[in-house]
Amino acid sequence: MVKKSVLCAMYCRSLALLLILGFAGCASAPGAGGHFGRAGTKANVFVTPAHENVQRVAVLPFKAATELIGASVSDMFVTELLRTHRYELIERSQLANILGEAEIALSGLTTGQAAQVGKMAGADAVIIGTVSEYENVAQWGYALPVVGISVRMIDSESGRIIWSVDHAERGERRSTLAQHSRTVVHEMTAALYRQIR
Repeated sequence: MVKKSVLCAMYCRSLALLLILGFAGCASAPGAGGHFGRAGTKANVFVTPAHENVQRVAVLPFKAATELIGASVSDMFVTELLRTHRYELIERSQLANILGEAEIALSGLTTGQAAQVGKMAGADAVIIGTVSEYENVAQWGYALPVVGISVRMIDSESGRIIWSVDHAERGERRSTLAQHSRTVVHEMTAALYRQIR
């Protein structure tokens, strides 16, 4: 009789522990839908059915007024793209090694060149972008950040555009350019995620 009650108590404790761990695991692992679900966005998105065939992707530094701005904004885009759990991204250092051997610069490539880079890197597609606006604009006595970005995914085989997203927005007076560019990138990726998931 004693053995049954001891076994029953151990079983109940084990079951309770499993339930607690199960609920804790569910609460600590928010999905991409939660991250992007709350984002309001006016980003302009175009997606072709070919997006379903893409798994391995290379992201190049974006074209911008300075190399630092282009690299920073593309890094923000990489972080947001990783949150979609949609693509396997090729590390930029690995991409730089491949391109260094071929003596190709990473930024400012044409669509055709970007497709060749993607093919050399073993990627299904390559992502290129342009930061067309990245400045503070004076309005009502305040400096307001303005950021405009356009991004395209190019098929490595055909050179065709798989998807394209662009967004430009003026921020609030308390935002820095870096903070506001994160907001713009987040809104772009949220709009894209809703189309590619």
